[in-house]
Amino acid sequence: QGGADVIRRCGLIGAGPTVADQALQLLLAPNTPQGTRDLLLMPDQMILQIHESIGHPLELDRILGDERNYAGTSFVKISDFGSLQYGSNLLNVTFDPTIPEQLASYSFDDDGTPASKEFLIREGLLLRPLGGALSQFRAGLEGVANSRACSWNRAPIDRMANLNIEPGDQSMAQLIGGIEHGILMANNRSWSIDDARNKFQFGCEWGQLIENGELKGVVKNPNYRGISEQFWRDLSAVGDASTFKVLGTPNCGKGEPNQVIRVGHASPACVFSQIDVFGGDA
Repeated sequence: QGGADVIRRCGLIGAGPTVADQALQLLLAPNTPQGTRDLLLMPDQMILQIHESIGHPLELDRILGDERNYAGTSFVKISDFGSLQYGSNLLNVTFDPTIPEQLASYSFDDDGTPASKEFLIREGLLLRPLGGALSQFRAGLEGVANSRACSWNRAPIDRMANLNIEPGDQSMAQLIGGIEHGILMANNRSWSIDDARNKFQFGCEWGQLIENGELKGVVKNPNYRGISEQFWRDLSAVGDASTFKVLGTPNCGKGEPNQVIRVGHASPACVFSQIDVFGGDA
């Protein structure tokens, strides 16, 4: 929502030479080695991780069973709110439609509920779901202003809006420097996650090995896999505001009939300990 500043923020201007250089490097690069490594995810991949393994599992209508015939269920239960340690104590997740530069910004949701910033997860503890007024009434839980419809002739459903990970306290140099045996991954390429939004496998375009706190050679076909709850508990470092990027997607298709609707995400770079990574031939 904006003018030419949106194009500048997206990093499109001047990106051509960088993309061309990376493409040439990937043509000559070896496949990503298979094994367990620390994983440094850049913000453009973190937004998918947030979307699939935090956003969808916390949508309250899905937890209540409304999506099971189309888009699956959730591993999260009603009883988990207020008690489940969803991630490490470094994980702080907010719902915030009030940020003007994000894709899903609004003052009121489509039920007329005023929008405000709310912590869904604080220091790893699951606090509240992504549930609008109707789902809150059904579940007896406090939710957020996220009843959203794709058009006037579609009933609003629980949809994530701007869903963000709050920045931590480490620069990019500190994130890399703290990794003895790891890999950096960026630029999403593929995604797959089960119906309960639990077990997943994601792939990226760009990979770069990290050894003894230094970036090393480029590798292609970088992939990683895990289980949502355990993956977020393996969060071991969170980048500061200098690593933070506001991004999003215009085409999340939850709902039946399919409801294409904008979703905003923002995240710093993050490190996860001892993650299963593999290349294209695994």
